[in-house]
Amino acid sequence: MAKDKEIGMVKLDGCRCRCGHEWLARGDERPTVCPKCKSPRWDKPKSAPKPAR
Repeated sequence: MAKDKEIGMVKLDGCRCRCGHEWLARGDERPTVCPKCKSPRWDKPKSAPKPAR
């Protein structure tokens, strides 16, 4: 580690599911499912509720 780097907070690129869970991916590839709720559509926004008949 270089000595000219500042010590403190750093920003990390992570993932956030629509269930609210946040995590850091293990590698460079996008995760296929959310590790908490197992949703394969973790990176898609929730759709608007359908109107009742």
